[in-house]
Amino acid sequence: MMRTIRKKMKFILILMAAFFIISFFYGFGKYKSNQGQTQNIGNNLADVNGIPITYNHWLKTFQNTVSRYDNDTLSNMDQLAINALKNNVLKQMINSELLLQQASNDKITIPGDEINSEIDKIKNNFGSEEEFDSILKANNITLSQLKEDIERNLMINRLLENTKNKIVISDEELKKYFDENEKSLFEPEKVHARHILVETEKEAMEIISQLQEGIIDFAELAKEKSTGPSSENGGDLGFFTRGQMVKEFEEIAFALQPGEISEVVKTQFGFHIIKCEERKDEYQPTFEESKDKINDFLKYQKENEAVSELITLLNDNADIVINYDFESENEEVTTSQEEIQPEDSTEASETADFEDNSESADPTTTK
Repeated sequence: MMRTIRKKMKFILILMAAFFIISFFYGFGKYKSNQGQTQNIGNNLADVNGIPITYNHWLKTFQNTVSRYDNDTLSNMDQLAINALKNNVLKQMINSELLLQQASNDKITIPGDEINSEIDKIKNNFGSEEEFDSILKANNITLSQLKEDIERNLMINRLLENTKNKIVISDEELKKYFDENEKSLFEPEKVHARHILVETEKEAMEIISQLQEGIIDFAELAKEKSTGPSSENGGDLGFFTRGQMVKEFEEIAFALQPGEISEVVKTQFGFHIIKCEERKDEYQPTFEESKDKINDFLKYQKENEAVSELITLLNDNADIVINYDFESENEEVTTSQEEIQPEDSTEASETADFEDNSESADPTTTK
């Protein structure tokens, strides 16, 4: 349950600029077609308590945001979706400015050696000082600007950490959560397994022969022979419960004892050899055993709520003037699309899904 609830932190904030300088802004070309229109907006897109958010600053942040989407996502984004993203980036910049202003009001300062330490971490991603300098130059960023951006980000982070550190979870809250969610804390039977996936039964039989001879370790052989994505980790699939793997694989995996290696198992993905590393029987944890996990979850939840409440409060008390709404361009886009479509067309435009689904699963999983 905890894993299901902890899907994504819904912070409104994006920490910008400094930690995205090595992005290569691919895919931005398709957005240049309407830049002429956008550049007529004016220099200041918004003012936050008298501090302007300029078009150029917004454009760099928008480029950084776009660079983190893959090409398939970018190609499927229509103009309505792009305009929504533009507004979202502007809103995130407003929130960041509000947090920075609050950090300054709270007299949060960052020592120079802490900033230099962050610079050193960034430099470690490059082969040489020259390469680091060339990337800064290519992105029109000076070392002084980078240090300023890092200082701002660290100030915001310190403010958020101070907000989170005020969260305290009482024993009464822990017990209440346990009593209301005891069933969901139940831990089903689990198996920790490794596997080697190959294309032919003959190759699988040869691998089993090698394993029986005891000459080579299972994990090493998985790295060398397995075609599955878990091969880099020695075929390690970690712990899984029933229903997470395809039926043929699951039946054998749950029948093995720790240290035992299966015969050849055929699935839709190919031929597998499975090794059971560890088993855990189903178990209902007690309150004392669950306290730390519940505390972590409630603290995580309340921290997110506290940050969201802080940002809402800062917005409510701020003097914010938004000089341009990118979605005001939607009417023109819709009109243009209607002119192109046949009169009897019933198709509706769909907004692209921006969520990053970069996590990959092993092919033996059912989802």
